[in-house]
Amino acid sequence: MLARLLITVTLSLLILVYQASRPSVAVLGKVPGKQAYGDIEQYPKNEAIPGLLMICPDVQFFFANNTTFRNRVRNLLSTIEPSPRAVLIDLEASARLDIDSIEMLTDLQTELKAKGIELLLANVRAPVRDVLQRSGLIERIGKQHIYLSDEEGVRAFQDGSRRESNREEI
Repeated sequence: MLARLLITVTLSLLILVYQASRPSVAVLGKVPGKQAYGDIEQYPKNEAIPGLLMICPDVQFFFANNTTFRNRVRNLLSTIEPSPRAVLIDLEASARLDIDSIEMLTDLQTELKAKGIELLLANVRAPVRDVLQRSGLIERIGKQHIYLSDEEGVRAFQDGSRRESNREEI
């Protein structure tokens, strides 16, 4: 009886880790007529924000899914023309970040910066913000690129884009 229980618990844990290690990553767009963002693939009427790739993983970041997530971002970037000026990651599903997740975000920020793309983070909870602060990643990304909501991040991106286009006209 105990052996069956141990096997069941072990299998359940393995299935849980397997599923969490393959996160679904939604590309978000503005829901028409609302101040909300949703999956563009699931709801094609949602409108992408020009120049901004908004993505939202459906699970918390941790060591087992970091590589899958980073590869998904790279894949998305290789298919979008023209290349976005910024990538906004909605961290709503992440209540905490482990060391591997911080390293993944640091590497991703470095890769994006080398391509002239800014990394923006939205829906950053206090414990995640604390880890970002302690790791020094918040300074690398810039406090001005960390937002409490998707809407706040989009507004800041669009305001910055308008300022950039006005400078080019002068």
